[in-house]
Amino acid sequence: MTQNSFLSRVVIAPLFVALASVSFPTQATPYQAEPVELLIDFKITGNFTGADASTVTYTISGPGFAPWYIFRTGEITDHVLPFREAAQLNNAQVVFPKFDFNSPPGVIEFTCKTGSCTIETGGSVLQSDAGVPLAGRAPFMWGPVFKSPAFDPVNGVFPIRILGCGGLKETSGQGKYAGMVGSICFNGTLNFSAANPSQLAGGSKCTITLHTPVPGTPIP
Repeated sequence: MTQNSFLSRVVIAPLFVALASVSFPTQATPYQAEPVELLIDFKITGNFTGADASTVTYTISGPGFAPWYIFRTGEITDHVLPFREAAQLNNAQVVFPKFDFNSPPGVIEFTCKTGSCTIETGGSVLQSDAGVPLAGRAPFMWGPVFKSPAFDPVNGVFPIRILGCGGLKETSGQGKYAGMVGSICFNGTLNFSAANPSQLAGGSKCTITLHTPVPGTPIP
């Protein structure tokens, strides 16, 4: 038996039979086919909330806004309008390794504690991390974003780029995205303060992508 015929008989055919017996829900939104994609500009603040021998934890929250305008080049305006608020990030517990701010490593890796990051949007509640850890990196080796309005070397405020991804699942069973699963990816800055390291601020334009899992699929 060839590899292709083996896959057709043993893997693909039973899968189609199983799917054919499932009653699938209707499309969650009339505006786009699944997976549903969102672009949300979060404005965040955070405070130091704990530490151990090797890590420090900040709890981060903040509102998220639908972009006001996207240029034909794909560039997104930084301007946000209050009536465009589309989401709320709550109590994300972000864990960083301890480091010397005056001599940081090239790249700092950080994680969000499982279940701590919740995003309210469209009447639904999205929670980390659906079995795919929400993790990111801060590349100090790129230096601060010195053209950022937040850059303030006199007062020791240095915006550092952040990037990362992780899983999300809808947990309330309510709203536009009830029962869906997917991912979040972020690209933005955190404003590290040498003068007041107990506080963080920053922003990130995040993409959230969601789909309805096959009924009965166990989502961690």
